Amino acid sequence: MQSQRPSRAWAVCTLLTALILATVAATANGSGREFSGYFDMSGVQEQGDLVQVTLHLKLFNHSDADAKSVIVTLVDSSPAMTLRGNFQPVKVWKSNQFIEMSQEFSVTQREFREWNAPPAQPNLVILFQDSNGKTWQKGAQISRRPLVHQ
Repeated sequence: MQSQRPSRAWAVCTLLTALILATVAATANGSGREFSGYFDMSGVQEQGDLVQVTLHLKLFNHSDADAKSVIVTLVDSSPAMTLRGNFQPVKVWKSNQFIEMSQEFSVTQREFREWNAPPAQPNLVILFQDSNGKTWQKGAQISRRPLVHQ
């Protein structure tokens, strides 16, 4: 007959699970998803091992504060993380507002194929200053969605 008391291993697992959930909750509240949005592509031209493409973004600032001196960069998803370029800088990105931007890039065939296979997405790095002048580097969670190209 087995004892009705929880085992020591069960108690340790329960404690570890609680600690992990508390850590995840604290991270989500403190530095959670600050930027998200949509991307679309146009003007696709294959040139050997590269693809020339215009990348269109519609990004949302979930932060409670404005972001200043914003630079959105495109970085290759390979381990080398090659910088592919950046979009026009934005002086102020208001809190809880969208920004829209488009820029032409040359990316590898591999990278372009990955963008077309959900849930893959272009690898964006957003550099900005907060209201205290501190510089931050964050990613953005984006998904493919048809956008009106300007």
